[in-house]
Amino acid sequence: MNIVKSLAISMSMLGCWLPAVAAEAVVNIANRSGQPIYFQPADQLDYNEIAGTDTTIRVDLSRPQYYVAIPPSGDFINLYITPGSTTDITINGEKTDVHGTNERENRFISENRYVCRAPKGVKSYSSEWISFNDAEICRLDSLLDASGLDREFIDTQKLYYRYTYLNQRLGGLELARAFNRTGKAIEIPEDYYSFLPSIRFDSEKILSIPKWFEIVNKTLEVMEQQDIIPVSNDSYMSLHAKAIDNEKVRSAYLTKLLNLTLKKNYFNDFSRQLPEIRPMITSAEDIAAIPSLEEKYRSLLAENSKVATGTQMPEFSFKDVDGKEYNFSDFRGKYVILDFWFTGCAPCRAEMPYFDKVARNFEGSDVSFISLSVDTGEELYAAWEKMMRENPHNPNVLSVNLPDGFNSPLLGQLNIHGVPRIMLIDREGRIIDSYAKRPSDPKLSRQLKNLLEK
Repeated sequence: MNIVKSLAISMSMLGCWLPAVAAEAVVNIANRSGQPIYFQPADQLDYNEIAGTDTTIRVDLSRPQYYVAIPPSGDFINLYITPGSTTDITINGEKTDVHGTNERENRFISENRYVCRAPKGVKSYSSEWISFNDAEICRLDSLLDASGLDREFIDTQKLYYRYTYLNQRLGGLELARAFNRTGKAIEIPEDYYSFLPSIRFDSEKILSIPKWFEIVNKTLEVMEQQDIIPVSNDSYMSLHAKAIDNEKVRSAYLTKLLNLTLKKNYFNDFSRQLPEIRPMITSAEDIAAIPSLEEKYRSLLAENSKVATGTQMPEFSFKDVDGKEYNFSDFRGKYVILDFWFTGCAPCRAEMPYFDKVARNFEGSDVSFISLSVDTGEELYAAWEKMMRENPHNPNVLSVNLPDGFNSPLLGQLNIHGVPRIMLIDREGRIIDSYAKRPSDPKLSRQLKNLLEK
């Protein structure tokens, strides 16, 4: 059985879960090592250092959450902590013991880790890799069902395994492509994404899974790319929300999506779509978060006023690998897609095939595609030149380098502090979108299509 393909069935079988009222969970750490340790939520990126002495940590929880403790040995100890529980962690040399309310559950986690790997010789993302992981989750399901542990833990841990797999199958593949330096495309089976139409986000337990938002959002983005859900620049937030069956997950997802939208500087999306999705934000906690997001929106809008929609682009020049010079004004009369990037940026390189694909799809149209490298200095310029000569863009893409690159005053004028950065300019040289979607996002192509149809 294809486990990810059956994700919807598995989630539905987990039933409806009403979270417990918020209650304090206590974690007692007896540190006999004399060295600092780390303790934090499992999806937190920054490490929280705990002093090398005995420590008590108190957290208010409304639902079970996963944490990780890292003793001096460097081992990652995954912990399941429930509202009102007590967890006792003793660190003595290389040995770490965990006792307390969820002792049996945490022992199960320790003895049955799942990292979504396959045996040596099995190629990642191949049919064999999928089959191996399907079988591995079936095995873990059987162990959970036979464990006699608390039903809430069993159902949540099953989701944890599935979301770990889903994250690797979608997000892991994207990362592998971004950092792929072999020059060969990563091959996947033709039916690799065939499970996606059956996905249902219908269990509130999703909110206990580490990185749940990132995993759900990536799944919905891939669904867009695979034409499983409609692509809409004006209403994609509500379309994503409609693919989430559980009301509380939907509400939490939309709040986090609004925050992510601001982090990406998608100002137009935030202001245009908030009125449409506001009725779907129903949790008191999520509703309370909206005013601060609106304030953040106003602040970011002011910070980016010099690249607001309708602002005239400054005049600047750039050169191709043969030294031919162009001026930006040379492209008046056409829409222009500018892709700012540099050779050391893995996400930039990952977007290049998509940029070529979009350019091919709009070949012969009134759109100019400009790949604008900001590589600076002899070494980086030589790397860009070598890359463009050995692996040139699609002929419909103009590959050029910006003089002074990172040091060009143009970057300051356009508020470019990181790449990749995509900008969309109209036929008169005015900014349409100073933070346009990346080429891998089908909403960029839809935006171009809509402009050309006007």
